[in-house]
Amino acid sequence: MRQTIFLYEDGVLRRLSFEARGPVRWASWNPRGDSALLAGDRGSLTSYSGGDFRQVPSGTGQNLRCVAFAEEGRAYACGNSGTLLRVEDSRTTPLDFDGRATLRRLSWNRSGGRALVVGNGGIAFTMDTDERLTTVRGAETHLRSIAWHPSRDIALVAGNCFRDSIGGLTPSPNLFLLQGGALAEVSDLEASRDDLTCTAWHPDGSGCLISGFDQTWHTAALLSYSETGVVRLDWTPEKLFPTSCSWDPSGSFALIGTTPLTEDEGTAGLYRFDRKGRNVAKLADLEGYGASCIAWRENRAIIACARTARAYSA
Repeated sequence: MRQTIFLYEDGVLRRLSFEARGPVRWASWNPRGDSALLAGDRGSLTSYSGGDFRQVPSGTGQNLRCVAFAEEGRAYACGNSGTLLRVEDSRTTPLDFDGRATLRRLSWNRSGGRALVVGNGGIAFTMDTDERLTTVRGAETHLRSIAWHPSRDIALVAGNCFRDSIGGLTPSPNLFLLQGGALAEVSDLEASRDDLTCTAWHPDGSGCLISGFDQTWHTAALLSYSETGVVRLDWTPEKLFPTSCSWDPSGSFALIGTTPLTEDEGTAGLYRFDRKGRNVAKLADLEGYGASCIAWRENRAIIACARTARAYSA
């Protein structure tokens, strides 16, 4: 099946097409090489290098939602039904995981000593370099994003503002800080009705950009987290649903990608957040491809996207 990603380089956006089993959801650059690994639906794994794409057998038909390199040549992917894979030298090995929940995100800390994996229903666990899994408690809602601090061993974790409960949905905290082995609620947003979909620490560690959308009014939400608390930034256009954000390595600006909520509501676009002026400007229309991940390496960013992507499941 023909799939698409976008490549943003030196201010120019290019569309790249290639063959893969399913639409792409995530991308991760190999730490010391000019290559990346793309993960997506139907167990799709694709290696990208020098403009060439090569399919990597995954051994699963489950949707893969995230992939992240632990070190040169070794990556891990996670996805639906508790899928957790090691990807090494184009070989995949399933890891034992006692659960069937959807695993949404996997991210390694800066030292590469441990990874955090999060998913639906508040599921969270750390994984060390020996692939030992340790449960992390503190959340009940669907967790959707992880951002490790660039120099400290803490991570900001964001998610939905409602949790599943008997008889319907119950308001829930949506922002947490991983310190040690537990998720602590960030109290500033307990009353928020924002689904927080993506987080990105500034390269200097001074603050973390958080984006998402208001569940009631369907307006975009943009926030900044630091040790002094959470500040809401001025960007609330209606019917706009941010689902990915990432800082340029220089730290001068961040890219924010959006995804429709339904076929008829919302647009798929790429926006630039200027740190100095704190303003957001649209860079490009993504031709209906909802953006679920923006992965930088030097002056280039891969934008993982799909026409079938929806903001509630990106």
